[in-house]
Amino acid sequence: MTFREVRTLVVLLAAFGLAVGAGGVPTTATPFDAATATDATPTEIGSCTTIDEPGTYVLTTDIENAGETAISQPCMKITADNVTFDGGGHTIGGRGESHTKGVAVADAEGVTVTNVSVTDWHSGVLVTGGSATVRNVSTFSNAYGVRLENATGGTVEDSTISDNLVGVSAIGVDVSLSNNEFSGNEIRVQRAD
Repeated sequence: MTFREVRTLVVLLAAFGLAVGAGGVPTTATPFDAATATDATPTEIGSCTTIDEPGTYVLTTDIENAGETAISQPCMKITADNVTFDGGGHTIGGRGESHTKGVAVADAEGVTVTNVSVTDWHSGVLVTGGSATVRNVSTFSNAYGVRLENATGGTVEDSTISDNLVGVSAIGVDVSLSNNEFSGNEIRVQRAD
């Protein structure tokens, strides 16, 4: 029996128990529909990639030297709505070159970037044209620690932003900042309409 079948059986038995306990007998049961069921198992990632499907993704290793991505390409590119990217406590290290991006959210809504360190990028975390929550992220030695441009919304919280040229840059977007530690940045927060 698969995990999904066991889970379905447990739910049906619990519903039956509630109905019998209430003095009734269930007359119908909702059938299990594999097409609408969600699989809570996160997808593991071990290298730079594009995430173009909703879900939870977990980085399984540190990435050094930009993962050999081209200068104009991000290491982690997120183009799907409703994505959680969990760095698993790992570091995504760049090459310290211009026009590079550690994690880039491009035109995607409802994205969360969490539990990752990004260092030696032009933009450690870049959000353009979408919305993202950056939580428990460490950005250091980047030109921009977290950069939001013409995004529909953004939150940076519980993060450590240090030794960047610009800690957080918000261009054309209101960004919510809470419980962050800033140190050693040339410009702490840069805002422009």
